[in-house]
Amino acid sequence: MDVAGATAVERDAPVPAEAERVAFLAHWSETDRQSRSTLQLVAELQRLGYRVVVSSTSPAEKPLDFGADDIRLDELTVLRRPNTGYDFGSWSVAMAAHEDLLGRPYVLVLNDSLVGPFAPLDAVIDDFEGTSADVWGMVESNQFISHLQSFFRGFRYGVLAEPVMRRFWRDLRVIPDKTALIEQYEFGFSDFLLRFGFSTSPFVHHSQVVGEGLNPTIHGWRALFDAGVPFVKRELIRQPELTADGHRIPAVIADRYGTDVAEWL
Repeated sequence: MDVAGATAVERDAPVPAEAERVAFLAHWSETDRQSRSTLQLVAELQRLGYRVVVSSTSPAEKPLDFGADDIRLDELTVLRRPNTGYDFGSWSVAMAAHEDLLGRPYVLVLNDSLVGPFAPLDAVIDDFEGTSADVWGMVESNQFISHLQSFFRGFRYGVLAEPVMRRFWRDLRVIPDKTALIEQYEFGFSDFLLRFGFSTSPFVHHSQVVGEGLNPTIHGWRALFDAGVPFVKRELIRQPELTADGHRIPAVIADRYGTDVAEWL
């Protein structure tokens, strides 16, 4: 990814050699202030033992403010980079900057496109850490093709450090069109995994929450809650008309989790 040279280290927290858990978080915020959703996600990952590396394309001029009572700033790394290449660019840059972390036993690769978590992530992370697959995803979709949705994926057994996997992430090109980028790198990643013999497993399979060909996070948002995924797609909060019962989301979250989703944005 050709933006690596412009990356700045805003906060550096060396990860001990014995640390087994790492999370690369692709991030964007309009200002230095962080949403409750972002702060809660970082805090929850840290609670579960993950060293978090934030790779941000925020345009904020000030350092990003991750100050919160339940976040350990001395264990948080923050990289700032130009807003190029979407989340795939952020992950590529973070991996290039921290190649020594890619072989750790438990590596999460996620973004901030979900609102939440509204509840602890123990069951989600237990499923990831207990998988026998090389690559795990919180949610599998078969919209267009079967794939692990890119907002929350995990890599086991050091597969991110394998040469063929490093080439995939290192050779990502900047594709300005988001639809083309998703087709090339989210759907294309599934073809890559199949071609090179990497096994996969999801926490939630699409058939548990939606009919064939539908997007689980759009049309199966309520069933995802039932399946143990305490998140909702940010896009759906902003555009509830994308699904028939989207207008019910705030009320369901208030009833189920006892919180106002508007406070998380």
